[in-house]
Amino acid sequence: MITELENEILIEKRSETSNCISVKNVTISFKTNGKGTFTAVKDIDLDIKKGEIVSIIGHSGCGKSTLMNSISGMVRPTFGEVTVNGSRVTGPGPDRGIVFQNYSLLPWMTVYRNVYEAVDSVLKNKSALEKKEIVEYNLKMVNLLQHKDKLPGQLSGGMKQRTAIARAFAINPSVLLLDEPFGALDALTKGSMHVELLKIWNLNKRQQTIVMVTHDIEEAIFLSDRVVVMNDGPEATIREIVDINIPRPRNKKDIVHLPEYMEVHDKLLSLLVKNLSIEDVIFE
Repeated sequence: MITELENEILIEKRSETSNCISVKNVTISFKTNGKGTFTAVKDIDLDIKKGEIVSIIGHSGCGKSTLMNSISGMVRPTFGEVTVNGSRVTGPGPDRGIVFQNYSLLPWMTVYRNVYEAVDSVLKNKSALEKKEIVEYNLKMVNLLQHKDKLPGQLSGGMKQRTAIARAFAINPSVLLLDEPFGALDALTKGSMHVELLKIWNLNKRQQTIVMVTHDIEEAIFLSDRVVVMNDGPEATIREIVDINIPRPRNKKDIVHLPEYMEVHDKLLSLLVKNLSIEDVIFE
């Protein structure tokens, strides 16, 4: 007979290995104007464990964002199903926070109000004081508390993205979805954003599961536990899932010299190049 403590340990171990996100046999098709049906992704199977950071990479048009949108609930599968924390996804929900490349901030609201509105909408049972504390805590985590009264038009691109990330974390979602969130930023700002993201993830004891769409191999390696490489569309499938066996915490200056980094970088690049047609080389 197991003790209460042993039972708690077993439960904790099961939760650590359980899948937070499960994509089963998912195919997503769209009706086109007079041209029948376009199938973006086909027969996708993907399991993501709680607390993992997984990146999805591939060429433009390979269905990366479509796959992510099926997890967010903004796109419903034509066949198959997506579950998050054991529940079937039928639409968007507060258990999934989303950060887009274009920030999606309300331009007439201050930094503080942009975050507060999300908290107020999702965490309805919190008092006004608790909501204020949550907003200020998350703005502090991204070094924006001193800019809380500024409008988005007064912010740099990096500050706008930090606001969007603070807003996403503030509602405490179990899943954070990042759709090319740093694609419009310069290299230095992008690098600092990577560090900010991991800092918040670590401060939250890695409770959030993060899925990110990106074109950037270096970004995917630095942030991720695994990288999903997509085949070209239409009817895109998963070409391969690559493990990133580089210990955390990671320092960008150090890991680029590791044999493990160079090996996985070459592998991902090779997978993408093999997936590139001669037409892409000529016309892109």
